[in-house]
Amino acid sequence: TDVSALVLVFPADDVYDVLPLFWVPQEGARRREMRDRVPYGQWIREGFMDACPGEVIDYDRIRARINELHEQFEIKQIAIDRWNATQLATQLDSDGFEIISFGQGYASMSAPTKKLEELVLSECIRHAGNPVLRWMAGNVSIEQDAADNWKPSKGARNGKHTR
Repeated sequence: TDVSALVLVFPADDVYDVLPLFWVPQEGARRREMRDRVPYGQWIREGFMDACPGEVIDYDRIRARINELHEQFEIKQIAIDRWNATQLATQLDSDGFEIISFGQGYASMSAPTKKLEELVLSECIRHAGNPVLRWMAGNVSIEQDAADNWKPSKGARNGKHTR
């Protein structure tokens, strides 16, 4: 029922171009737009989000899009969240993709989170001003444990920005 995302990353010299894609259940988007005052409808109309009919994400739709993108970009690997993605991971593996299982805890997230901060602060990430990615990034905070491991956190729901 939440937003699902796929971000393609294209390394180019010292810069990384990213192409984010987002899916959201149509009905959930309507409710969230009212509750959170976030312009899901506008993002859907402008092509920044794909609305899946009904109340839940259609993972077959995501799988089909990934296979289309592979024809255009020759996708090398897909890192996929282990949580609730077993079926999609299995299907993509059978489609011939190399699947990298990726957790959302400190063990998996700390080094990439620190690297992402470095790249963002060095202005080495290009995303063409994608409004969904900008909104999401503006709502991320960092959780830190006693060993100085980091991971992104969505933070408090009621503290989300509207843009």
